[in-house]
Amino acid sequence: MLSLKPTRALTALGLLIALGGCATGSNPSDPYEGYNRKVYAFNSGFDRHVYRPVAEGYQKVTPQPARTGIRNFFDNLADMLSLANNIVMLRPVPAMSDFMRVSVNTVLGLGGLLDIATPMGLHKDQKGFGDTLAHYGWQNSAYFMVPFFPPSTIRDTLGLGVDYLTVPTRELFTTTYTDASAVMVNLVDQRARLLPLDPARDAALDEYTFTRDAWMAIRARQLGIAPPLGNGDDNEEIDINELVPANHSGAESEPQHAMPAAPVEPEEHMVHTAHAAHAAAAEAPEAGKEAVVTP
Repeated sequence: MLSLKPTRALTALGLLIALGGCATGSNPSDPYEGYNRKVYAFNSGFDRHVYRPVAEGYQKVTPQPARTGIRNFFDNLADMLSLANNIVMLRPVPAMSDFMRVSVNTVLGLGGLLDIATPMGLHKDQKGFGDTLAHYGWQNSAYFMVPFFPPSTIRDTLGLGVDYLTVPTRELFTTTYTDASAVMVNLVDQRARLLPLDPARDAALDEYTFTRDAWMAIRARQLGIAPPLGNGDDNEEIDINELVPANHSGAESEPQHAMPAAPVEPEEHMVHTAHAAHAAAAEAPEAGKEAVVTP
């Protein structure tokens, strides 16, 4: 059977080549701003003319139960990936919760189409390889955009590449066509979930700055670190509490309560997977503390 591994490897190589040619910008959290703005303009045009219309059509013609089943199926695959990352991070409690979620939803939830685990108190704590890299020290990474993909950092872009190579889609979809089709369905479903956020982005004076600062602040909140400071007056007002609840910071301490915190839905944090965590926001660093950004 054919695989997408060569394509993904070439994509990763292309990213490294592109990164090497990037010019340095003035924002400490966005040293590749010139390159990133060009990619954002391309992605924004593609989104407005292709991606968003497809997502809107998908939302209109696909019944809500079917969309929920699709979401649950891919979330179940993400839970498998999260299980592996929580094991690597030596987080036994979240790893056991992931294992129980995957077991319950796969066996009792018709292969993951039904989310049986959440009503049982086994809530999402999905982690990707980017979270693992942050856990082991690579916390403040430079903002970086990739064509056709959502906002990211260099750390999370590399992590996403590892995630794509390790998530068990190729074991289920054994040809290049079916694998690519599954990826596209997942991306369209995720874009449909982000449609309610479009008015805020479209109303921004500078869409690029608004999207970057919102995403970086949200990602920092998920990891439980101080968000990098932007360019002062260029930053627009962003209520992070509305996007990531206060009890979902990314501090690595284990929860002190018996019941895990409620899950964060993907539309709340503008990324393609949910990255919920267990610690209280009071344990996170001060929001005003400047963070040192590394590539």
